[in-house]
Amino acid sequence: GEVTLTLKGRHLVVPRAARDAARFSFVDLCEKPLGARDYLAIAGRFSTVFIDHVPVLGEGKRNEAKRFILLIDTLYDHHMRLLMSAAAPPEGLYTAKRGTEVFEFERTASRLVEMQSRDWLDGWAERRKDGVQPAEARQAQG
Repeated sequence: GEVTLTLKGRHLVVPRAARDAARFSFVDLCEKPLGARDYLAIAGRFSTVFIDHVPVLGEGKRNEAKRFILLIDTLYDHHMRLLMSAAAPPEGLYTAKRGTEVFEFERTASRLVEMQSRDWLDGWAERRKDGVQPAEARQAQG
């Protein structure tokens, strides 16, 4: 069902959540004015994130691309499991030819590929087996 995370008086709606997994659309995460604090709250509460309907992003979607880059960086840094449906493979998701996002998105595409790898998923599963949980779940148990 739906879950609401409260962040310093603001509310972030998680459209679908169960245990430590959350499901969002690209619109939910990248076409709304979300930032690092929001993505960190998601990473602190869940270990698996589903993102549906990631489009190909061009020149007219620079803000959305910046948010997507920040989101993927956050999920990557927290070594989360990501399941994503997208309109193109990682290297084809950003089509703009100029701007700093071009180079930043190359890193994002590389991270998306790595997050699909057997090593990444095995590492995620190993940490789960060892009892490593999202930060909020650890606090609730403590």
